[in-house]
This record gives sequence, C-alpha cells and structure tokens, in this order.
Amino acid sequence: MAQHHVPTSLDQITAEMMTDALQSSGFDEVAVSSVSAERIAIGEGFLGELARLTLDYSAGTGPATAIAKIPTTDSGLKPIGDLLDVYGREHRAYANLLSQMKVRTPQAYLNVGDDESLAYCLVLEDVGGYASGDHHTGATLEQARAAVVAAAGVHGRWWNQVDQFDWVPPIDSPLNMGLQGMFESSWPMVVDQHGEQLGAEVVARLESYLPTVSDMFASFGGSSRTLTHNDFRLDNMFFDDDELVLIDWQLLGRGDGMGDVVPFLTCNLDPALRRAHESDLIDLYQDTLETMDAGYVHLYDLMNAYKLTLNFWLSAWLHNSVTKGETTQRGEELFERIITRTLDAYVEHEAWELIGAHDLSPEMR
Repeated sequence: MAQHHVPTSLDQITAEMMTDALQSSGFDEVAVSSVSAERIAIGEGFLGELARLTLDYSAGTGPATAIAKIPTTDSGLKPIGDLLDVYGREHRAYANLLSQMKVRTPQAYLNVGDDESLAYCLVLEDVGGYASGDHHTGATLEQARAAVVAAAGVHGRWWNQVDQFDWVPPIDSPLNMGLQGMFESSWPMVVDQHGEQLGAEVVARLESYLPTVSDMFASFGGSSRTLTHNDFRLDNMFFDDDELVLIDWQLLGRGDGMGDVVPFLTCNLDPALRRAHESDLIDLYQDTLETMDAGYVHLYDLMNAYKLTLNFWLSAWLHNSVTKGETTQRGEELFERIITRTLDAYVEHEAWELIGAHDLSPEMR
C-alpha cells in the first residue's frame, strides 16, 4: 500500500487513500470515487471519533461502508487517551496480533499511526449489519456461550506467550496500582449514593477490600499469563449466526483472563439467567482453555480468582458510577443495571471471603 499521512480528522480520509487501502485488502480492482463520513457513537464515552464511511466506486466492487476510528479532537480528552495509550494499543493490536487471534475481529482495511505525534487512524470492516449485543438488555444464553468460547480463544491463544509484548500493560501496571487511591477517594460518594442499595454488610465488606486493591494487583502480577480484551461486554460484540465478532481493542492488557470473564458473566447477564447457567458457562470456558493447554488446572483455583476479581469489579463499577459525569439516559440506566447485576453475583458468591487472599498459589498450565 502506498504511504499516506495519518489522518487527524475524518475529512482527511480520501478516496485515493481508501482505494489503496482496499486494493491492499483483497479488493484488487476497485477505485473509490468518493468518501462521505457520518459520525456515530457520539456522547457514549468513546475516547475518539467514530464514523461510518460510505464509499462510492468508479471501478470494481468493494464494501459499501466501513468504520473509521481516529483519536478524539477534544483537547480535554485527547491527553487522557494518549496517557492510557488507547489509540496506539489498538493500532499495534491490529498490526501485530489480531490476525492471529482465535476469535473473529473486523478486518482492518487501513491501519496507520505515528507514535511520535500520537496520530492514529483505523478504517475497519463494518460489522453493523450483524446482530449486535445489548449490554442494557443482557445476553441470551446462546450469546453467553459464544462469548465465553471467544474469551477462551483470546486467552488460550496467547497463554504463556505475552512477555514478547512489552507494549501491552500487565495487570500490575502503574495505572492499575493507582486505582486504590481513586476508589478510596470516591468511597464517601459511593456510600452516599449507593449505600442503601448495597446494605450495611456489603458496605463494610467493600470498605475492608479497598485498602487491599494494590496488593491484589501486585499478587496477580505473576498470573499475567495471557492477553485480555479488558472491555469484554455485549456492546463490543456482534453475532454472525453462531460466530462472535469482537470489536474495540483499545484497552488490551495482560492478565489471567478473569478481567474479561468476571465482568461479562456478572454484569452482562440478567441475574436469573446467570444463576441458572453460570456454572455451565464457567465449565465451558475452562474446558475450551484445556483443549489449548491453557488456563487454571483446577476449577477451585479459577473460582478463587473469580471471587477475588468480583470484589474489584463491584468496587470499580461503583467508583465509575459516581465519577462518570454527565451521560445519556441509556448510560444512567445501564450503570444501574450493571451495579444491580454485579451486586447480585457478589452476594451470591460471598466474594468477600477472598478479600486479602493474595497467597493462594494456583496451579496454572
């Protein structure tokens, strides 16, 4: 593909650029005559600009639409995205990793970036025509099964092979190690806004958990065995019949896999569905990993990690709910459901029993 500058605005994605990109992506005979962009996902907490491109052709046949992603042009938000390296991470993930994943991802037609100027641009296959997951409504059982198999595909593929990816932050990264202070600072607001919903016992349990957050991440550092998606939720999933297509790799990290599995099962499923099928779904996840010689050897070790991680996710959702700022009505309703669902799982599993259990030494493949 011809070398092009990195677009820093959507109107810089030209017909010439898309012609070269598509020809390099298997559409050999195409010539794009025009590109028009329509912004999507505005106001949904996305640290970037996302648009659906409509492509017209003067020769050949190519995709009618594509999805473009560039960093936000908001001067207040761009430094946050740069600090988190969300744009560079996804750029490098598409360049180096995703084609080797054992999970389907959108094809990248264009993936250009400049690590010095922190400019990045992705143009991806538009998977919007497939059935989309709905975090608000919750997963069907079929979707949940597809999701845990996909999670195992991500985790199993890279199990014990992540040391080569020094640009992917580990679970005990400085950013994660700083979360304890953030959680502690927001805790009075959490109690004020959610104390009645949580109940006195859960409030007390979580208060005892907060001083252990950094120690928990430090103890998990040795379990950073694989790559994790870290935003593994229904809103980032599309379903092509029985096959899941996973999008949005900006938060790619390293861990033991529980950072994907726990939030998916505990806050993307209606509580009744989770209670009825959680054990079977965890077994499916572990069995799929075993076929790849990956994962926890014993179910009880996996469940200990599951419960300990559940303490983190309930604390994180509560923190996010009181610090998120303005959001849409759907966003407000979604946070309410996330907390209700996660709290239900937290109490059922009595996850507080694992608070401070940082020396369990699980047997891992």
